[in-house]
Amino acid sequence: MIKKIFIRISIGLLLGVSLLFGYYFYFKSSFVEDLNDRSSVTQTALGPIEYTLTGESDPVLLFIHGTPGGHDQTTEPTSYYRVLTPSRPGYLRTPLSVGKSPAEQAKAYKALLDSLSIKEVMILGVSGGGPSAIEFAAAYPEKTIGLIALEAVSLSTYLTQEDEALIGGSDFGLWFNFMLLGFLGDEALASFMVPNPLNQQKLLKDPKRLENLKKTIWSIWPLSIRKEGFNNDYLQFANLSLPLTDIKVPTLVIHGTEDISVDISQGEAIARLVPNATMYVVEGGDHMMMSTHSEQIEGAIENFFKKTVD
Repeated sequence: MIKKIFIRISIGLLLGVSLLFGYYFYFKSSFVEDLNDRSSVTQTALGPIEYTLTGESDPVLLFIHGTPGGHDQTTEPTSYYRVLTPSRPGYLRTPLSVGKSPAEQAKAYKALLDSLSIKEVMILGVSGGGPSAIEFAAAYPEKTIGLIALEAVSLSTYLTQEDEALIGGSDFGLWFNFMLLGFLGDEALASFMVPNPLNQQKLLKDPKRLENLKKTIWSIWPLSIRKEGFNNDYLQFANLSLPLTDIKVPTLVIHGTEDISVDISQGEAIARLVPNATMYVVEGGDHMMMSTHSEQIEGAIENFFKKTVD
């Protein structure tokens, strides 16, 4: 009797595991297929670059995603601008050979603009996209309407224990954790991703903000097709020396006071060293403030567009 029960339990467990892995592989395949369907790849002078271009308005906001990320880590177009978001080298379908250093990646952005016949852009570098956006603004002022440094890395930065754990993790493990967070509900998700209880409540009261946070979370998965860029970023960020004093274009620095991933001192360094830069401080904003303080940040960006473009 005990042997029969044991066999039934074993068969049940095997079936459960098989169903779980079957669903996982189906989910991953569909997810990657959707990623590819939503983007394009253009052959540039420096190699293939994946990108999305959304919206109808001019000018173009060149959105440079963080670490890790890809073309799916972006923002929505508005009546003030279209949004062009490349996958940085090493992420998704843009090979690392296109450009390893921030300066080389800046050259890749110029090559992308040339291939798309886009004459000039407002460039926005978020988090780990900051160094290459800064390099672009310094190297190509004739193509840069202005620079927006959003919670941007500007000083030498090193791997944290959390980053090491993430880099060493598996697609399945990360997927399982994300699915578990979704199963536990919005409150669990908010408390896990956002440390400040007031910011958690902002999220829970606004379905749109919650949806933005969920999109941001999934924009680092699958990690296996972003890992090369992730590793390269931290190799490059370990010894940063950016041409901040060479930037001559209008510059807006946006940073949160509670950002523990990219300390506000990094934003302050940009504001201090870039001639005539303006700093917009988001009180209580952490590294997820694009979700918790979206209207405030979008308003600051639109005002900067009005002053710079008009």
